[in-house]
Amino acid sequence: MQRYFFDITDGKRSYPDPLGIELPGPIAARQHALDDARALLESWMVRSALPWRIEVHDASGAVICVVRLAEAAVSEAKPLFCDDEELAEVAFIASSDLSRPYV
Repeated sequence: MQRYFFDITDGKRSYPDPLGIELPGPIAARQHALDDARALLESWMVRSALPWRIEVHDASGAVICVVRLAEAAVSEAKPLFCDDEELAEVAFIASSDLSRPYV
């Protein structure tokens, strides 16, 4: 198990995760970030999901992935604000190697 940290930022303000959580790997870390993003959206802690994101990094500080809150708001249905090219990019990113950071 590896420790992952989930920092929340809108590009101007940053709220670092000082404790982190131990998870089995990068896929579990990304899922945890998505769950956190959904919880933030549901709690109305953010007025707009657009600029906010969760940056996931490991104990060495390496960025594992970035989850935009807007991404967490998208259901399995085709979102109205995405065209087919954007959906293909999201599908590619979701299926890509998580050892590379998604920024």
